[in-house]
Amino acid sequence: MVLLAHKFSKLYSKLDNHIHNHHDQSMELSSFFQVFHLQVSILIGQLALDLESGFEVLSFSWIQKCFEVLPFMDKAFAKLVLDIDYPMSAWKVDSIERYLNYTLCLLELFNSISYSLSHIGQTRLSLSHGLLLLENKNSSSVASATRHLKPIQLGCFSFSFSTNFGKDLNIQGDNNNSKARFFSSKEIVINEALKEMKHIGFCVCGIMLSGLCNNGKPYLELRKMVGGFDGSLVLMLDTKINEQLLKKVPILKEVKEINDVVADLVVASDEVKNDVAKELKTKLQVFEKLCDVVKMKVDDMFAKVMSQRTELIDCIRMIKQPLKSVA
Repeated sequence: MVLLAHKFSKLYSKLDNHIHNHHDQSMELSSFFQVFHLQVSILIGQLALDLESGFEVLSFSWIQKCFEVLPFMDKAFAKLVLDIDYPMSAWKVDSIERYLNYTLCLLELFNSISYSLSHIGQTRLSLSHGLLLLENKNSSSVASATRHLKPIQLGCFSFSFSTNFGKDLNIQGDNNNSKARFFSSKEIVINEALKEMKHIGFCVCGIMLSGLCNNGKPYLELRKMVGGFDGSLVLMLDTKINEQLLKKVPILKEVKEINDVVADLVVASDEVKNDVAKELKTKLQVFEKLCDVVKMKVDDMFAKVMSQRTELIDCIRMIKQPLKSVA
């Protein structure tokens, strides 16, 4: 009886130690996730503060700040993976699939943003060419210039993703508690972080595309595809931009200013036409620099995401882990 009690005591002690160790590990993992969550939330909160409700237009500078969230979030996620000692090579199939699908859609969104920037670049060049023709001051050049001096028209387009957003990203599965019980603690942390990254990534890209297209439809579509932003860090930001992107016709501040000057130039008298033309030229030069900066950031992020995907896919091939074809 004494021997049995001794064995039971040792078993209880081991069980108690296991529970304490598991609790300590969970607390540690939770703290790492909270650091990731806090770092990103501060940046999102600042964006919400910058976008005051009284503003009627978006600005390229604010859109640029929006996009800077993505590389910052990418670094924060990489640090989280390192902190919890859970490299991509150790991820479960579910997390790998979610990451590959998310990044694939992100790459397609970057392509859409680049396309929009290219369209803006073409209209800007047309205006610049019109100004050059206007400077010649002969009748034929002035007539030709008029055909080029048109307001910047930013077109909207429909998305055509190579994956089914809702299904392949398994949005509904993110909140499936019964499924979450089969994950390791580290797996749960990764999946929670990936869920937040999806919401933020699509919110930011939606804002950029709606601003670049002068249409709230891209943002609306992306928000719908991820099932809304309830419970996400971007919920406050979503509330603040709702009126600007959805209830009004969104137009970039810089585009509106250029279009206003173009309208003035078309009707300007000979006495002031030269001054108005110089103003338009200056605004176009500033706008070109802003576009180039945003395009460079988009291209850099595209290359980085592509590199990360390639690294993960190479790792999968090495360990020969079975995986659905999402690459």
